[in-house]
Amino acid sequence: MDGRTLERDEARLAVDEMLTDGFSAVRAAALLAAMARRGEAAEEVAGFVDALRARATRAPVPAELAERSVDVCGTGGDGQGTFNVSTTAAFVVAGAGVPVAKHGNRAVSSASGSADVLAALGVRIDMPPSVAARALAESNVTFLFAPAYHPAMKSVGPMRRELGIRTAFNLAGPLANPLGVTRQLVGVDRPLRVPVLAHALAALGAEHALVVSNSGAGDELLPHGLTIVAEVFYGEVRLEEWTAATFGLPERDPRDMAGGDAETNAGILRAVLDGEKGPRRDAILMNAAAALLVSGIALDLGDGMARAAASIDSGAARRALAALATISQEAA
Repeated sequence: MDGRTLERDEARLAVDEMLTDGFSAVRAAALLAAMARRGEAAEEVAGFVDALRARATRAPVPAELAERSVDVCGTGGDGQGTFNVSTTAAFVVAGAGVPVAKHGNRAVSSASGSADVLAALGVRIDMPPSVAARALAESNVTFLFAPAYHPAMKSVGPMRRELGIRTAFNLAGPLANPLGVTRQLVGVDRPLRVPVLAHALAALGAEHALVVSNSGAGDELLPHGLTIVAEVFYGEVRLEEWTAATFGLPERDPRDMAGGDAETNAGILRAVLDGEKGPRRDAILMNAAAALLVSGIALDLGDGMARAAASIDSGAARRALAALATISQEAA
């Protein structure tokens, strides 16, 4: 690679080559490493997403439902070991009346990724696509386990593990929701990557999205420090800085966001959905409010906060979790 950035189509073709039988692991590793060293460009990330979406397994979700659905996810890799913020927020959003197609995987940098904590909560993470579609229709939330929906990625797994660094695949993954959602809240591990993912989403046709990164390297909205935010709205990208005060909340201690293994984080998630007050609830309200804003149901962040709180306090968020667990296990 000569140091130049790839055009979107070039990036897509490069991934096409990597995902075919007989691909050159040496060439692929060299390209991914060079991109990571330089810093991936938005057009490159968009090209990677194009290739992943083209090969993704489809869940039989009606177009109207898919169009209304949002995703709440992060790149992981922030090294902070927080509890499962985006997963918890997903149930709050669902309880507030917005369909959530949660796309996720096992842990990247923590002891518990979204798939790990959901399994601990009794959700069958590898439910068939038909069951995932039913869950979305009946419980307002579903889980799309990335390895099941992007099977072609299995071929590059050994090469990526041997390479041992985060690559464009890690950035593209959260944008490659199999339902092709156009509204989402995306967390990224480094503030410098916020505009990259935002412009990639704009190029991919996102209607309304927020890309966020906490200055403490958290890939979600957190009630401490400064969060860099890029709002994507029908092709336009606007950068902002948010704090807990943006949501009318007090500054919290970062240590209050600490999580643990899957069982520990499942306990935290249940406690928040059961109405526990404090810093963790604040973090969940922030992320749920942002997701409700991009969904179009909330007029502003304040309205989103009120709707998120009502989802928890009415028990709707907890019922969404229970319904997803029940429906997913009926496929077993």
